[in-house]
Amino acid sequence: MSVLAFTACEQTPKPTPQQAAGKMPDSILEHATIVMTSAGLKKAVMLADTLYIFEKEDSSTAIAVKVDFYNDAGQFQSTLTANRGLVRQKRETFTVWGDVVVANDTSRLETQSLDWDAKRGLIATSDFVEFQRRDDILTGYGMEADSRLENVRILRDVKGRISDIPQSEEAIDSLDSPRKESQVPE
Repeated sequence: MSVLAFTACEQTPKPTPQQAAGKMPDSILEHATIVMTSAGLKKAVMLADTLYIFEKEDSSTAIAVKVDFYNDAGQFQSTLTANRGLVRQKRETFTVWGDVVVANDTSRLETQSLDWDAKRGLIATSDFVEFQRRDDILTGYGMEADSRLENVRILRDVKGRISDIPQSEEAIDSLDSPRKESQVPE
């Protein structure tokens, strides 16, 4: 995973949980940018107001997070925002929490925490989720999805309102067609 960081000195940031526990970061960056890659391909770009880097722990704590996700062709897929995040560069993962929103042109996901795994290309949570695609809304607990939000699976207590239910047999049969490999695994 590659890292690019830009800094500018401003006010003293609030202490992180690691600092409160007596662990001081190796670096503190303000207005930081992290470019996350996997196998040489850009997968995500994270912007953070403040980034606390703990090198020995492979841990960076981000405050006020925005992440843009990209596909293998380098095309934009979706944007994630959250209050805080934890980046594990060597593992190619990150976790975000606090008012998490993932959105693109057609879909929006809201939850309180989310994990992203670059190697698997999945985002997941065990928290309550609300997923909206156009006029359809699904809610429940636990979720796995690709970062484009095309293939979303809510794991339990699923409820929803679907406005466009297929009426023809052909449309229903198309729902039963075999899954593509890019879809979320069962």
